[in-house]
Amino acid sequence: MKNPIEYTIVAVPFHADAATHDELSRKVNEKLSSGYELYGSPFFSEEMMYQTMTKPISQN
Repeated sequence: MKNPIEYTIVAVPFHADAATHDELSRKVNEKLSSGYELYGSPFFSEEMMYQTMTKPISQN
């Protein structure tokens, strides 16, 4: 049986400036420090920028 995982998407409003990337980086780093791992590359729509992440769910 595979270990269950938690899946989340970090999202920030997309603007064509460095602030969007900084904000996404800050939020992703917060998740990384709490045990999440990156899942794929960042992606964006016309209005939002996203990063998918996963974290193993503890079986305790």
